[in-house]
Amino acid sequence: MDKLKLRIDKKLIKGYTMTAALNINPIFQNKVRKNIYKSALASLYEKKKIWNELNEERLLHQKEKKLEKERLENKKLYAIYGKKYYKLVGDNGDYYVLEDALKDLPSSQLIIQVNRYSFSGMRTSRALLKVDKATNKIFLSEDTLRVYFKPYKIESIKLKRVNNQVI
Repeated sequence: MDKLKLRIDKKLIKGYTMTAALNINPIFQNKVRKNIYKSALASLYEKKKIWNELNEERLLHQKEKKLEKERLENKKLYAIYGKKYYKLVGDNGDYYVLEDALKDLPSSQLIIQVNRYSFSGMRTSRALLKVDKATNKIFLSEDTLRVYFKPYKIESIKLKRVNNQVI
């Protein structure tokens, strides 16, 4: 039996090399051997391509989970009228959003209920919320018909540091 070694060029697949041993019967003509070699090479290349795509999807999913966790980590929660709210701080005023509304946000825009705290109590209105997944920034549009997003931040807990350690 004639053994051929297959090797995929490093430039084709991000620095990886793959080798495989093929048992090709020497009875086959040279043309048939080349076709078997080419199909084996193509199948190895396709397999590596699928592995790379799956790995990229996994890394993207991990990054989204990490950003989602960091979005609400060390943020101040307010208890108003028995409900828990996060405070969105921006240039045009502050809004209070229910804790459950900011968990598991979709990548698209979402209509949510926002509250403004005033002297007369909580004033409720609807707003359009969007989260930029790459930078983890929150954008809010007060008008759901004429959309104009403004950046907001979730109010953070101020952590004390002593000798570069968080207390």
